Amino acid sequence: MLGGAAMAAIWLYLRKKAKATGQWPSTRGRVVASDIYRRADTESATGGDDVRVAYDYAVGGATLHGNRISLSGSGSGTTKAIFARYQPGTEVDVFYDPNKPASAVLERKLPGNVLVLLIVGTCFFIAGVWILVML
Repeated sequence: MLGGAAMAAIWLYLRKKAKATGQWPSTRGRVVASDIYRRADTESATGGDDVRVAYDYAVGGATLHGNRISLSGSGSGTTKAIFARYQPGTEVDVFYDPNKPASAVLERKLPGNVLVLLIVGTCFFIAGVWILVML
């Protein structure tokens, strides 16, 4: 039950942060590096692929460096589509926190797979409540 509530709370936190990025100003930036890497999955032997990206952008005359695609880390779409969007040399819109310009993302929206946190968290919470009621 607590795990479910925690998952739902994480989703709510990410959603709130994503909504805040909608107010962040943007500047132009340039992708300086990107690659696809295989991350180790602790729950299965297969792991999965993610895109890593590095980009430069300027705010107030200072050159800054970013590496987050979105607040959850990964962008929206398939790995191949994300990788194709962020090739080195590509100009991109960079959305940065005006209070902390070093905090930036390329995509404001949360990827759809983050919704799984809410769905699974709600299921765990309901199952936990049901178990407690049945005891």
